[in-house]
Amino acid sequence: MSYSTLPAPVLCHTLHPLPRRHVQRQSALPAIASRGYDLWNHYEVSWLDMHERPQIAVVELVIPCDSPFTLEMTDAQRYFLTLRECRFESSDALEAHIAGELSRCLNAYVLVRTTPVRQAVRSTAMAGPHSETLNTEPVPLVRGGVDAKLLRQRRDADAPSTSAVHECLTSDLLSVRCPLGGGVDYGTVWVEHEGAAICRRSLMAYVLSYRDSALYIEQCVETLFSDILTRCTPSRLTVGARFTRRHGLDINPVRSTHAVAITNLRTVRQ
Repeated sequence: MSYSTLPAPVLCHTLHPLPRRHVQRQSALPAIASRGYDLWNHYEVSWLDMHERPQIAVVELVIPCDSPFTLEMTDAQRYFLTLRECRFESSDALEAHIAGELSRCLNAYVLVRTTPVRQAVRSTAMAGPHSETLNTEPVPLVRGGVDAKLLRQRRDADAPSTSAVHECLTSDLLSVRCPLGGGVDYGTVWVEHEGAAICRRSLMAYVLSYRDSALYIEQCVETLFSDILTRCTPSRLTVGARFTRRHGLDINPVRSTHAVAITNLRTVRQ
């Protein structure tokens, strides 16, 4: 991971920089020349690659404390949300884009660093070191809402397999819109199952189909569980998700065909 130093093209959102003097301490004492920075962490910056496959990363911003302008949080959130529909060749290109836009906007050099979520997320209760990620499956963006018909067992795919398996598959690319406020909820989902192998490409496509859907978080996980159970017929199934925090709260549903222990291990996105 390296900090970006490249310029960027046009703004995809009109930012409204906040004059630094508005957030500085007001004092009658002589000004003190200080050195330092403001470190911003955004735990769910999403974008599309050139094949329109969703990507997500943790992004760090370092804004020098002597910059003439800084960001306002709500405005920054709107800016990062616009990147969700933008295409970039790589995470380096994303870094360059953000660094160039923010540096010009704030009249100061802003350092930007991205870390793919699959590297940053610590293991959840059921997605430990033996779990396997779906994030690298070459699946393009799925539009039109949740589509259970995408799901199939691996024997229906190009590589047939009829033997029973026990595996845990995870993805950090689950996202769904809140039906009340319209905001985007991001989550790390895990699917542990026994029985016939699930086609991983079909499961990744199915998870991506939630992107344009408006569902409550609990409803999202219950739909995942029900559809996988119906379409892939595992003998045992547990589906859970750790969703990112909003206003100090995060919701983390688990649905299973059998009793499971209650655990509460946070991810870096929480």
